[in-house]
Amino acid sequence: MAKKINILVVEPGKAPRPARVKNTLRTFSEIVGGSIEMGCYLPQRVMLVYRENGKNLGLPPNRANPRAQDYIAGTFLLCGFEGNSFISLTPAQQLEFQEYFAKPGEFMLLGAETVCAAPDALAMAVQKLWSNMKNGESVVMTKWSGSEHSITA
Repeated sequence: MAKKINILVVEPGKAPRPARVKNTLRTFSEIVGGSIEMGCYLPQRVMLVYRENGKNLGLPPNRANPRAQDYIAGTFLLCGFEGNSFISLTPAQQLEFQEYFAKPGEFMLLGAETVCAAPDALAMAVQKLWSNMKNGESVVMTKWSGSEHSITA
């Protein structure tokens, strides 16, 4: 039987939740919903494990990637690592990353391909898209997560 480790699971639109799971790639794959990729080594030797090609598969944006001007699509998990092995997150790591990823991100999809997580990035993407548009073309902007706002006139 595989050893169990303590991880955090982060689903789109939800707060991170602690979980105790089998320390197997199969278990990690079941959590993220398919083949896994690993990367984004966070401080304190924490590994981010996410769905391979999640963006290309159309998974919803989840959180901004803390190491790049990008986003993580779909459910991901956080675990510790040492050498070539996954290990449990310590209670301090769990608390730190529960707080760090506590709030779902706010993302805007501009057109069919450009996803922005920061207002500055959105402004730059709009400017670039605008300069390449022809007369009569239109673009749809879709918002994911964030707080709900209503506009009244």
